[in-house]
Amino acid sequence: MSNPHRLLHLLAALLSLGAALALLRHAGLPDRADYTGIRGSDGSAVAPEIGARAPDFTLLTTRAEPLALQQMRGATTIINFWATWCQPCHREMLALQRLYEIEDGELRILALNLGESAETARNWVSQLGLTYDVLLDSGEHVARLYQVRGLPATYLLDAAQRIQRVYYGALRTEQLRADVTRLGRKA
Repeated sequence: MSNPHRLLHLLAALLSLGAALALLRHAGLPDRADYTGIRGSDGSAVAPEIGARAPDFTLLTTRAEPLALQQMRGATTIINFWATWCQPCHREMLALQRLYEIEDGELRILALNLGESAETARNWVSQLGLTYDVLLDSGEHVARLYQVRGLPATYLLDAAQRIQRVYYGALRTEQLRADVTRLGRKA
């Protein structure tokens, strides 16, 4: 390529970069409070961030037993927000079940059903043959605490309950297994 053509390509690239920066400056970056694990100056909760301790909660299981996140301390834990009407959630629940079986007690999975009845969730658990913990977030209080904006949403926590990874939308099973392995598990 001749020097004039290179110069034109470089100039076009610089103009594109300048336009992108101008657009970014005009639109702005998202406020950190939109996605971090800290509380705002007004005390309102904002979404947890990578490296932050996961917000604690206690919910009832489909068997009407209370289960608290703090009970999972010491184990790699997956928190998965789902609902029966969510098509990607169906595939994801089956993939989580396979991972749970592979891990054989080394991994805890808390699947939080959003806004549906205990009977609906129990039927789903029975139909899919799920053996990990399924909890009922019927008022969607925990979903608000985690600032869940769509389903499915999944959080991977280390043994100290620090958030290591957040997955929005359908999980890539291979990626989740790699991330669990990175935390010292055999997945």
